[in-house]
Amino acid sequence: MANATTTKPALRSLKCTQCGGSIGLRGGHNVRSIVCQYCGTCLDTKDNFKVLHQFLNQKRPFMPLKIGASGKLKGILFTVIGVIQYDEKEDGMTYRWLEYLLFSLTHGYVWLCYEDGHWVMTYEVKDLPETDVQLISPRKTAFTVRNKKFKVFESSGAQISYVEGELTWQAKQNEKIRYLDAVCPPYMYSIESRGTEQEYFWGEYLTAETIKEAFKIETPDPTGVFPCQPLAASPIFATFSKVSAVTAIAALVLYFFITSSGSPIIRQNLGAATYTDGAASKEFKAGPDDGLYRITVHTPSLKNAWSFFDLKVVDKNEDTQYFTMPADLSFYEGYEGGEYWSEGTTEVTSYFKMPEAGEFKLNVEAEGGTAETPQPNFSMSTVQVEIRKGVRLGHYTLSWFFICLLLAAPYVIQAMRFENARWNDGDDEDDD
Repeated sequence: MANATTTKPALRSLKCTQCGGSIGLRGGHNVRSIVCQYCGTCLDTKDNFKVLHQFLNQKRPFMPLKIGASGKLKGILFTVIGVIQYDEKEDGMTYRWLEYLLFSLTHGYVWLCYEDGHWVMTYEVKDLPETDVQLISPRKTAFTVRNKKFKVFESSGAQISYVEGELTWQAKQNEKIRYLDAVCPPYMYSIESRGTEQEYFWGEYLTAETIKEAFKIETPDPTGVFPCQPLAASPIFATFSKVSAVTAIAALVLYFFITSSGSPIIRQNLGAATYTDGAASKEFKAGPDDGLYRITVHTPSLKNAWSFFDLKVVDKNEDTQYFTMPADLSFYEGYEGGEYWSEGTTEVTSYFKMPEAGEFKLNVEAEGGTAETPQPNFSMSTVQVEIRKGVRLGHYTLSWFFICLLLAAPYVIQAMRFENARWNDGDDEDDD
């Protein structure tokens, strides 16, 4: 006994009662009508192939797949038994696509839609959206079907412009439909209204290579980005990029979590001349348990001048020096050619740790001057000195954030461009 998935339907044939042309019969019992490829006559398969009507002046479109072609899709052998071309007119242009009816002895009927080199395999389902969705729903309206979140891509109308072969209903010339297509790549969910009947379809994008391999045919390469087309990227590259992106987010969160500016133990404004000749000093308690220390010198009144500070952390008796910080500060500004310019900085920061606990002193000495009047003991109106303890730096995690972000960037940029093309690129245009 032959395998059920590879058995071909028995080929039968009849003579068209209108033109006498040979018509192949490949479908199952649900076939309701058949349209002669030679004269366009529609025959009723349920009433001794009685003539129902005739499709007049049909022009056969380009069809990559021919009726009678057989191929395996998802391990199931299907045979093409019918085809319909739909026309959609919008803004003076006509957009066309083909829908092939496929039949399997074991799995029944499915549709294979073709447009601009893209292929989507669809079949009728009874699954309804979890929320009410209308055929005229706005673009990007979201709803859920089968636990997948879809977004409305298009809601429009079309009409039949060509029919050939067997169908599961009685199609009519210029018959109009309303439809809604929603996407969750690689899946598509469609609602189709024909007269008073409304049907629901589940679709999945198939690559051109899949169709070529299945039916042993040549088909045009896809153009543009199809609504439910997934981004074709190497699984390893995609996984690596996604892991890098997640790691970058985690590193950023960790950076904000561990970073701390600490608490101040010295915050002092030194007035004019009070910090010269070692006159400025401040006592404080410190120890290794307080973690990292940060010392900052800020000179808000420094303008068009320079200054040099020598800051030292010593023990209370000034016998041992634990930390020294030389700080060069200068700030100049002016106008040249009517444009403002500035250079230099008025603040400097450094970090240190204390090897032992005890009482300490901060000594500050300084000198400075201007370009016009250098002064060894130059003083400003205000110098702000601050020491903070318990400072935590997140430089390493921030470095990891930028490294991982750079690693994830190529895929993220590619995905963003692909999505932009999906939602913003127009369809290829056909002439009437």
